[in-house]
This record gives sequence, C-alpha cells and structure tokens, in this order.
Amino acid sequence: MLGLWGLWVAFGPTAWAQELPSAPSSPAPAAPVPETPPGSPPPAAPISIEQLAQRLQAMEAMNRKLAEELETTRREQKAQIQQILERFGELPPRSSDRTAEAGQDGREANGTASPSENAEAAAMDSPVPDYTEGQFNPYTPPPGSPPPSPSRSKRSPLLGSFGPGFRFQTEDEKFRLQIHYESQIEARIWQQSDQVPANSGFFLPRQRIFFDGNITKSIEYELSINRGLNNINILNAYINLHFDDRFQFRFGRFFTPLPYDQFAISNYWLLTPERSIYTTNLGLNRQIGMMGWGYLFDKRVDYAAGIFNGSRNSFESLHNGVDFVGYLNARPFQESEGLPLLKFLNIGTSVAYGYQDQSPVPRTFRIGGGSPDANIPGTATVPFLILNPDVIERGERLLGSVHSAYYYKGLSLIGEWQYGYGHYATPGRRASAQVPFAGFYVAGGYFLTGEHIERRTRVQPLRPLVPTNKGDHRGLGAFEVVGRVSELHLGEQIFTGGFANPDLWSNQVVTTELGVNWYWNEYVKVYAFWLHGEFADPVQYRPGRLQDTADMFWLRFQLYF
Repeated sequence: MLGLWGLWVAFGPTAWAQELPSAPSSPAPAAPVPETPPGSPPPAAPISIEQLAQRLQAMEAMNRKLAEELETTRREQKAQIQQILERFGELPPRSSDRTAEAGQDGREANGTASPSENAEAAAMDSPVPDYTEGQFNPYTPPPGSPPPSPSRSKRSPLLGSFGPGFRFQTEDEKFRLQIHYESQIEARIWQQSDQVPANSGFFLPRQRIFFDGNITKSIEYELSINRGLNNINILNAYINLHFDDRFQFRFGRFFTPLPYDQFAISNYWLLTPERSIYTTNLGLNRQIGMMGWGYLFDKRVDYAAGIFNGSRNSFESLHNGVDFVGYLNARPFQESEGLPLLKFLNIGTSVAYGYQDQSPVPRTFRIGGGSPDANIPGTATVPFLILNPDVIERGERLLGSVHSAYYYKGLSLIGEWQYGYGHYATPGRRASAQVPFAGFYVAGGYFLTGEHIERRTRVQPLRPLVPTNKGDHRGLGAFEVVGRVSELHLGEQIFTGGFANPDLWSNQVVTTELGVNWYWNEYVKVYAFWLHGEFADPVQYRPGRLQDTADMFWLRFQLYF
C-alpha cells in the first residue's frame, strides 16, 4: 500500500502535467509568451527519459523491501499465535457445536497434535492438578511480549504384554508399570462347630492388587492394596533405588527381613496355606522403615539390614522407638560343580532388636493363620492365649531365627529354629517382666508329577489342567504332597506375671499339617489340608467350654497373576 501511494505522489496527474507536456493533437495558434518579471528564477528544465527510468527503478526497489518486511511480520505473528494455542489450548466446544464436531479425529491436516492435546500435555507438567482446565479462556500475552516457550512434555509410546501380570512399558524399558492380582477364596471347617468367636464357613483371606514398576531403570516402586479378613488397607507402599544388584536401598512400607519363611517366600508360593505359628504371631510382618539389601558373590549371598517402626502390622508408629532388623542367607555350593546335590542348599539367620512402649501386638495368639487385627480373635482362627486387657508391652524385645532350606529336583525341605523375648507390664507392677519366646517348624514337600524347583517360586506344571500357552500338553496339572510340624512356646512368666489367665489359656501349642497342593497351571493353585493343633493346657473355645485339641479341614482356591 505504501508503494502505491509513493507511485501516486511521484507520478500523479500534477507531476505528469509539470514534467511531461502533452503533444497537441492538432495545430494551435501560438500563445504569447509572458514576460518574466525581473529577479524571478528561470523556469525548470523538462525531465529527461533517463531520469524517469531511475525514479521508476528506485520505486520498485522500495516496493520490494516493503513487501519483504510485511511478509516477515506476518510470519512472526502466525508463529506467535500458534505457540499461544499450543501452550494454552482452545476453549471446549459449546454443546450446540459438539454434534457438528463429532467424528473429527482431533488432529490437524498436517498430522500434528491438535491444540487441545497440547494443552493436556502442558497440564500434565504441573505438579498440582488443575481442576479448572478448559473452563476459561486461554491466557493471551499482551502485544509485544516474547512468545511463550514450547511445552517440554514428551509422551513415549507404550508396549503392552501379559505373563505374568499386565505389563506396560516404553521401548527402552525406562518406564514400566505392572499390574498383578491375588485372590484367595477358602472354606474352613472346624471340628467344634459351636466355637466362639472362631467358626466354620467361607472366607476371603486375601484380595490384593499390586502396581509396581520403574521410573527410569534405577527407581522402582510398588503400591498394593489388600482386602483381608474384615478390613481394607494399603499393603505395600515403597520406593526402591536399584543402581546395582549388590546394593539397593528401599524405603516405605514393606516386609521386614525376618524370618526366612516371611522374607524369602511370598505367601502364594508357601508349602502350606499360612506361615509357621511363630511367624504369624510374633513376626514383625510389614512395617514402615528403610533398608539396604542386595546380592553378593555371584548371588550366593543375600543380605538385608534396616531400621523400622517397632509395631507389628501397624501403619502408624505407636511409640518413638525403632527396631533394627538384619537378615543373611547363603548358598555356599551354588557354583560348585563337584557337589550338585548341594547346589540349592540355603543356610542363614535373621534378628530384630528394639524397645517397646505400647499396647501389646499381638494381644491374641492363635492357630490357623494370622489376622489383620492382631488385637482381637479372628473369625476363622482359634486363639490359644489372650493377654489381659490392662497388659502393655514395655522394654527390650529380641526376635531371631536360624534357618536352613534345601531344594533338589521336586523336593523342598525347610526348617527354622526361632527364639527371642519380650517385656510386659501391668499398672500394678512397677517393673516389666521378661517373657521368653521359642519355636520351630519343619516342612517338606515333593512333586509327584515330575516338576523341578530351585526355590519356592512360580511353578509351571509339565501337563497343566488348563493350558495357557500354545503347545502345552493337557493333563491333570501338578501335584505336591506336603507336611509340616510347627511349635510356639511362651515362658511361664506370661502367667506368673499376671499377664494372662492360666485357667483359660495355654502358653504352648504344636500344630501338624498334612495336605496336597494342586497346580492347575502357573496361575491357579488349590490347597487341600488337614490342620491338627495340640495345646499344653486346655483352652477356651467358647464361654464355659475347654478343649485340648483343635482340628480343621482347609480348602483354599488361589489365583495369582
């Protein structure tokens, strides 16, 4: 536009009339030439053709320069508008426009992400969720402001797979999410059908979902939720820093490394439906704390050591003290070619020490497995010792074990000697009294169908009842016969100190379990067991009734993937 205006000024009708006199179309009489007054400037000389050409060239150069500046300005404005849209998104469509917009794929014709997708990516960068996203007009910077920096958010495609569990991960495996599920459904039939509070029936001992994976290869995590007997809670919640197999650092809520049948064997791979009597009653189970752990000497040694809140099965610390817990397990002949029979022999120990000042956990000691609430008798277990209501746990506590485990082909043999002591007190006593703990268990299992194992882990039947892979030969599944004897003994101080009633309870119990594990495939396992408990003294099984023994038929169906 400026070029046209310059052309008009330079070569308008007035200029043409002054500089280029028109040739007459017909002869005309000569006009008299006026006289020039004295002192007036001489008349301007007429413009030449060369001067006119120079003016035209200068004007064309000016026009080209102005056009280039205008095009540059337009490109900068377009880039700024595009960056603003990418940063802040567009308004959501009105309800009247949604029908018209249905069917659009949300992407530009050139294949780039739509502004709404870019706005969503920008929102993901914020550490605080924006619940008003898309409800207001996007922010527009004032004229002259520098364009906003583009979003740094970058989404990586995920690869999905199954087996075991659902797995989603990036191609470089730096970011991974796995989802696992455990379901246990069981029937318990006690010999005494009129027990209180224990009773026969159907139960859901565990319903769990696990979310685990890694954010970068070195930072691992797990969050799991549990629905146990009568409650729902967070099971595990921890972060594990895995820079090297020889040393890892874990902090959060997880299993303490004590003892072997708790720390080294997950509940779905146990020989029996539940752990030993000592572990289910006195084991620290899950606690909040931090732990260093790893594998040494070509993974022939496992170790773990950490500090934890001292309360068993608790999500909150009930006092200021913490427990130190340490664990050591070795397979000394794992790499020995001359002793193949001892390749998978495990020996080790574990210990926990701390100071307690709280309500006792557990208050109720039982057979038939533990209970999420250790302060009351479980509806599916039989108590053999219940502490008086005014008892508190105060003083030093020591728990420990020495273990051995042997695996060869289809054989599993596990034994553990467990020991320790605790201090208890009542309002009527000035000082607490030490009560010793002692226990052991010996368990064995053998696969009748030819499966071989190196440790207690997932079993893949040679001929699964329900095949899960192409090429599997259908059969009856895998069968494992199992037996275990387990004992727990508390010192006589539990009665002489006035902490429990000797007329109702016993301080010693021995259980015997015999059964069969039936593996349908690598995900489904069925336990069929008989449990027999013998008490050193008769125990109450309902008000006014005592029993010397307790028997239960145990049938459990388990799914884990």
